[in-house]
Amino acid sequence: MAKNTSSKETILTSIRNALLNTTKLPFPNLEAVDNIYNVTEDHLDILFAQELKNVNGEFIYCENEKECVENIKELVMQNGWENVFCFEERLKQLFDKHQFINYETKKDITEADAGIIMCEALVARTGSILLSSKQESGRTLPIYPTYNIVVASTQQLVLDITDAIAVVRKKYDGNMPSMINLATGPSRTADIEKTLVLGAHGPRGVYVFLIDNLQIDWMKNGSTQ
Repeated sequence: MAKNTSSKETILTSIRNALLNTTKLPFPNLEAVDNIYNVTEDHLDILFAQELKNVNGEFIYCENEKECVENIKELVMQNGWENVFCFEERLKQLFDKHQFINYETKKDITEADAGIIMCEALVARTGSILLSSKQESGRTLPIYPTYNIVVASTQQLVLDITDAIAVVRKKYDGNMPSMINLATGPSRTADIEKTLVLGAHGPRGVYVFLIDNLQIDWMKNGSTQ
């Protein structure tokens, strides 16, 4: 009489056999390609701005802190945002210094029109923003608001994703965040009738304010403008 074997047991048996009998590399002498992308001669800020625009993000270059705050004030006023959230202490200091007080820290975050956050790095190659759970904005602020306003320094620009991960590794000295999120433009989906919808799973708009050499606490170099 044949022994009945459940599908679960069959799968586990296959996994055990695969672990015991590892597959040899098909091309052991194949050398890894150092760079699969074309070499770019563009400055990182220009490349990032172009790629961010390609994914429906908005890029605003600022020569100093004051110009950045003035631009954020104008953006908030033009859009009529009443609930703008900010949890980052460095940004609070910047806003207080330049008389921008129209932001919240204590209300229900689900009511937020926009969130103002910082980032770990900006990836020029893809126009992406690298965020982590160890930032003061946490996991929630980059997700709940309809619009994300990211304030970053030119010193945070890197070329590729691998460079951005290296920045995070160095910053946290091996104690990596429990979550790293690579955000590329507004949230989007085309699952419903193949129609592109922005803001389906998160912010429907992303603004990146890049400040020339903004001083950030964990970065040794840089000068306050």
